[in-house]
Amino acid sequence: MIYLKKLNTGFRQYLPFIVILTAILALFFPSLFTWAAGITTYTLQFIMFTMGLTINPTDFKEVLKKPWQVFLIVLGQYFVMPLSALMIARLFNLSPEISLGLLLVGSVPGGTSSNVITYLANGHLPLSISATTVSTLLSPIFTPILLALYGGAYLDINFWTMFFSILQVVLLPVILGLVIRFFFGKHTTKAEHVLPTFSSIAVLLVLAGTVSVNQENLLTIGMTIFLVVWLHNLSGYGISYVVCKLTKRDIAVTRTVAVEVGLQNTGLAANLGLAHFTPATALAAAAGTIVHTLFGTVYAHLCRRRDNKTAAKLMIKQPLKQQ
Repeated sequence: MIYLKKLNTGFRQYLPFIVILTAILALFFPSLFTWAAGITTYTLQFIMFTMGLTINPTDFKEVLKKPWQVFLIVLGQYFVMPLSALMIARLFNLSPEISLGLLLVGSVPGGTSSNVITYLANGHLPLSISATTVSTLLSPIFTPILLALYGGAYLDINFWTMFFSILQVVLLPVILGLVIRFFFGKHTTKAEHVLPTFSSIAVLLVLAGTVSVNQENLLTIGMTIFLVVWLHNLSGYGISYVVCKLTKRDIAVTRTVAVEVGLQNTGLAANLGLAHFTPATALAAAAGTIVHTLFGTVYAHLCRRRDNKTAAKLMIKQPLKQQ
């Protein structure tokens, strides 16, 4: 068990490098991973199932205490990010498939990795978990609405087909995980520390499958897609900081809002792109998995570095006051 915990910790620590390595392997050896594109639905269902297993009913106390903070995050995810995606798509004059793919990334709920990044950034973890859960539960309604509202300009969007697809891929596995935790909580809690790792491995499979079927597109417009996805990601962080500054939120809440709004469930976006449209529509999601993980990790590192410097200054000042 100790060895498993060390392996789990090491995996999380080197996740950004593992993500890059996976993307490179899938890009240059696509035949090894094309099979993964065919099981993205099942892979994502597994991710959502593990999320349900790790949700604790007490986490929702955060929603009851300060529901407006969760509302602020959900508003940013489902209002700011889709509009940001549209503006960037038009600014760069992207093709219809790529534009819809970027809109997909902007219209899905927060990603499960946002909880890990929030923790690493010394953010407000209960708020992060609550916001991710609420936005995920709302996704069967809001994601199809946003795609039908904005995505129709690029491709035909069937609301009900998308609704039932998200219901099947997201909501039902989460509910199943919640039910199993409720009845067998004593057993599932023992595996909680390794479930995020299994989820991350599943995300890597989605990434590998999406990259493998988009090899030609990535080699052709790779730099452009990474740039637009990063700008979209950055807009979530930037707008969150501005809003939190205006509303005078503390630093932990500000970091949480920024991470939750900036990081989307790229696995779901990739699944929807592959299942309902063309492989090119999943391109932004593939790039997003890499960009969100790397930038999120860097952001968390900078946050912790700042906190360590602040703590060090306080340690120096306190002995001086005592003297």
